[in-house]
Amino acid sequence: MHRVVRSERLPQCSRCHGKLITSAVMPKDDEEGRPIHLELCEACDPDKPAAGALIRFFAEGGGQDLSRAKEGAQLLWDWTREGMAAHGWFWEETASGQT
Repeated sequence: MHRVVRSERLPQCSRCHGKLITSAVMPKDDEEGRPIHLELCEACDPDKPAAGALIRFFAEGGGQDLSRAKEGAQLLWDWTREGMAAHGWFWEETASGQT
């Protein structure tokens, strides 16, 4: 079973040791058998297409605006796909076009 755990305190970014916006442990392992950790860092990720869009969403207050929930969900999905692709994992579309 996969679950969401909220925390008041996130770990530091593993790349720059700065503050993370969000992080996630994915239900897949990397090529060395370790859990994949996705990190969203304002300093490290603004140039990545999906990560940058999600950073802007949060910076604009989108995370506090219920009218933007659908947009936020899509941005989170895009960021997850982008992060997993960096580890060699890709979603396949089904016959209905869903992933």
